[in-house]
Amino acid sequence: MNILYRAALVAASMATLAASVPAFSQQEQDQAQGQHQWQGQRMTPEQRTQRMAERFAAADTNHDGKLSLDEAKAGMPMVARHFDEIDSAHTGGVTLEQMNAYAQSHMGQRRQGGANGGSGS
Repeated sequence: MNILYRAALVAASMATLAASVPAFSQQEQDQAQGQHQWQGQRMTPEQRTQRMAERFAAADTNHDGKLSLDEAKAGMPMVARHFDEIDSAHTGGVTLEQMNAYAQSHMGQRRQGGANGGSGS
């Protein structure tokens, strides 16, 4: 009887594992596709704005409409690295609008730098 109980327990465990592996695998695939959607392809300006708003909302853990340096470190490390530049008024927090303005100004600089670098060759 003890052997039958153990065999049934092992069989049940294996069935549970077999059922969970495809679900886990699908979750990983969904996450990879989601990351690929944003990271592997060029985003439209609308997609970029939407993605930044989503990430901002997730990082703004106290929901006050701005990120503290600690919130930025935890949820948006790139913002944390440039926190003082983005928080140009030195209020101790950055808003989504400040982040968008910073991103826009630096994207323009990268494009100009790339164009100028290419024409100098």
